[in-house]
Amino acid sequence: MASAYWFPAPLPADFPCRVALRCARLVGLAYALYQQWSDAGKPPAARMRFRPVALGRIVLADPFWRTLTYRKPRPRGPKATGPRFQTMVEHTPAGACAESGKILYMVFRGTIGNAEKITNFMAGKEDAVFDDLPGGGVHRGFLRCYATVRESILDFLEARAGRDKTIRIAGYSLGGALASLAAMDVATSWLPYRKLEVFTFASPRTGSVKWAEHYDRQRQSSWRIANKQDPVAKVPFKFLGYRHVGVPLRFAALSGLAAHSLDNAYLPVLRAAAHPHRPTPQAKAASRSRNSVSVAAATR
Repeated sequence: MASAYWFPAPLPADFPCRVALRCARLVGLAYALYQQWSDAGKPPAARMRFRPVALGRIVLADPFWRTLTYRKPRPRGPKATGPRFQTMVEHTPAGACAESGKILYMVFRGTIGNAEKITNFMAGKEDAVFDDLPGGGVHRGFLRCYATVRESILDFLEARAGRDKTIRIAGYSLGGALASLAAMDVATSWLPYRKLEVFTFASPRTGSVKWAEHYDRQRQSSWRIANKQDPVAKVPFKFLGYRHVGVPLRFAALSGLAAHSLDNAYLPVLRAAAHPHRPTPQAKAASRSRNSVSVAAATR
């Protein structure tokens, strides 16, 4: 298992902190695409027209979609007949791919819909067909989620990958687990690439000890940013045979569900590490408050 590092320092010399911050912000853009769809009344994919969202020259415009089904109890009266459950289908924008220069991006958002919440609890293991590891075992629910977007992602990569290209994968929460599965898929495939970089934030454990060891042997740089206080980063539990992957970079901030927040827990730590001499929003607010007090005192 890789040695753990703690924010703010010292971090590994080869950890690209500003790239990690950029990837975390891209996850926020993936959520923005979902919000556009939700604000439009959640129309079918064929009728949805997205407004591109951008971070510098990186533009996310055409998300990949995830289709999941689950069973929901039907409302029943005392004389109800027929099936007790109805099958529900969720078809939602789950993330996006983008090309910027020689870098290919894959970005996965976290859990939102009911079907995604249900898959999080499918903690049994099954083999991934793509990882070249018989008996490896990954989280059944995470694998189910990844399987629904895999074709779209591979179509994007097959059309653009090359030995001069970097493939950069980012994911938050459930998306962190899917980013790990995508990275294994790419690393064990025939796809050519110059570098494979993976950045996960608040990721749960994805696979077994055997699978995690196989993952860490692949030709890639994988960084796992995790809040010690974040409950999502602690599941599925180790006693169920699960292990994390990648080089862990940890910090401690907030508590409970607030510790899982991308905006309030993860992004502030990454910003402070990427720009150590830049005042934080809290410091700016405190400075404005002190200046206001000084001006008020001077006018008395």
